[in-house]
Amino acid sequence: MGVSVTASRGLSGSTIKNTSVAVIAVFVVLFYLYGPPATPAVQDAAIARCNDHASGDYRSFRLSWEVGVHPHWTCWDVGKPQEQPVSFGWWVNPFS
Repeated sequence: MGVSVTASRGLSGSTIKNTSVAVIAVFVVLFYLYGPPATPAVQDAAIARCNDHASGDYRSFRLSWEVGVHPHWTCWDVGKPQEQPVSFGWWVNPFS
């Protein structure tokens, strides 16, 4: 007697394939929206870049991750509230 990958539930191969594709698609969308701030190296690179932008001592800037159609890092200098925030885009290179 052989062993079935789909067990005794009678799941077809196409059901397993479609479910796998859906799970991967959800993972990709979630990574696109929330991946960079959840990755320590990218988050540290964004913090360093924002600190350089504000010419500060790691206390004179605010960094946020804006989620939307085009998620991106936003940085602004606390000492210059009249200036518009600067967008660093989706990816801040942790290797530079």
